[in-house]
Amino acid sequence: MPTTAAGRQNKRRLQGERSRDEILDAAAHMMSLRGFDGTSIADIARESGLPNSSIYWHFNSKLGVLAAVMERGADRFFASVSTPEPEPGDTPETYLRRALDEAGAAFTGHPEFLRLFVLLLLSSSARETTEIVERVRTHARSNLHALLSHAFSTIAPERAARAPDDTVDFALAGFDGAFLALQANPAVTHGYLMEQLAVALSALGRKTLDA
Repeated sequence: MPTTAAGRQNKRRLQGERSRDEILDAAAHMMSLRGFDGTSIADIARESGLPNSSIYWHFNSKLGVLAAVMERGADRFFASVSTPEPEPGDTPETYLRRALDEAGAAFTGHPEFLRLFVLLLLSSSARETTEIVERVRTHARSNLHALLSHAFSTIAPERAARAPDDTVDFALAGFDGAFLALQANPAVTHGYLMEQLAVALSALGRKTLDA
């Protein structure tokens, strides 16, 4: 049976999507090891097995590759983390223990994305790369703020937004530190670190509400 024009077009589209994913997989791996500045288009081409021209065709520039890597990585990371509803009898600490344990488990599933994010966070000086980092950071902060609001609604629903405003940046710092601790010491578990973070955030939030 002869191939139709629509069939040929669909085949080209699927091939293009595979090539795009192969480029992003290669770029995510290389950049998580070498950083953005230390990774060249030629490096990505060698790792992916695709020519430089294919990379430029899909992404126009190395910065375009980075933006796509971070967008895909962020989508996958945040899709793996939910904000559960409080259960009857929950306190801020019991809710945070459960919710943060789930969020912390995402560390093990997305190490390359998170390593690259940390490298960019520490080294970015160009406006374009800083904007990419800020978009991811804003998303993470918003998710944590919602999670903390749920936690403190269990004891003070009318003031539930106050504690998150004062604790969300500490929560972000805790996540950053936990990921780095896991990279530095494989013997440490995300469950232990998230349990400690839950205790600290609960105590800090209660202090804010009592002030």
